[in-house]
Amino acid sequence: MQTIDELCQQLKLTPEQKLAIEAYCSQLVVELLESIKQDNVQNFDETISTISSQVDAKNSK
Repeated sequence: MQTIDELCQQLKLTPEQKLAIEAYCSQLVVELLESIKQDNVQNFDETISTISSQVDAKNSK
């Protein structure tokens, strides 16, 4: 896999274009990480809710 620097050299991008590509890629990574974070939070919440319901059901017997 190429680095951004290698790709920019191969495409013969100007320094301004390189900065734009780096900013774009960084923003994509941030959005991807935020999405993964939200999925994990939702999964944790669902798991906690399920376990709590099971505990409550056992305690009410």
